Amino acid sequence: MKALVLSGENHRFNESAEVIHEVLDANDGIESELVDDKDALRSMDGYDVCVLGTGFTKSVKQEDGTVERVDDLSPEQEKGLFDYVAGGGGLVGVHGTAWWIPSRAVPLIGGHANWHPPGLTFEVEVDDQDHPITDGVENFEVDDEIYMSAWDPSIHILASTTWSEKRHPLAWTQPYDEGRVFYTALGHGKGTFERPMMQKLIANGALWAAG
Repeated sequence: MKALVLSGENHRFNESAEVIHEVLDANDGIESELVDDKDALRSMDGYDVCVLGTGFTKSVKQEDGTVERVDDLSPEQEKGLFDYVAGGGGLVGVHGTAWWIPSRAVPLIGGHANWHPPGLTFEVEVDDQDHPITDGVENFEVDDEIYMSAWDPSIHILASTTWSEKRHPLAWTQPYDEGRVFYTALGHGKGTFERPMMQKLIANGALWAAG
């Protein structure tokens, strides 16, 4: 199985992408390629899964000091990603992939977020221990952000945490036409992916999404 890990500075994913690439490439069933050119999304023939963590939008400071959200992908790059997954490709979305996304991207990811409390230490709790993605994954502690997500009720939640007496999903799956999507809201920094349980979760997720 061949994985494309798309790196980039948005959401500091370039730091996490290197760790994810190493984790995937160390798996006997995965050949991982790390790239930072978003044009790779325009044609992903030969790849079984794409790992995306840079997201669909980014913040750009204007001359008057205000900050504007703008698209991070060109229309051609975005279309390539959508067509790839719809045609049967796998997608692993990480953290910022669901942050302030345009409405057209919500059906692909299955949810989105635009606020989180300050980073904190919390426990990731496995909700479905029988899913292939959580195979061998036990509850683990992490220093990260908890996204206050809105999500499609049809997603399959794999892991979550409790904050302010509410449950918040941290990992889920969903189909997208002929493809499969695994998303995790975890991953604000590379330290998250240095945790053994997170490494197992992301590798399992890539294998599952690839089918």
